[in-house]
Amino acid sequence: MSTSIRLSEEAKSRLDRFKREGESYNDVILRLTSEDKWAGFGIASSDSERSKEGIEEIREQMRSRMDHRVEESDR
Repeated sequence: MSTSIRLSEEAKSRLDRFKREGESYNDVILRLTSEDKWAGFGIASSDSERSKEGIEEIREQMRSRMDHRVEESDR
């Protein structure tokens, strides 16, 4: 069974920041709302490979946000 929900463009944009390659929005929401408060953040994982992936993910998100802000300031 599935349910449709409406999101604002801002809410979708925020979800996009956390979306990993191959993940659906459903996957992102479930990962970020897990009872394990660190489950959604590979950087805090006890698995060193997941931590490395988490750090790279954060780096990419920061670059993307900075690119977006630079583009906005150029307008």
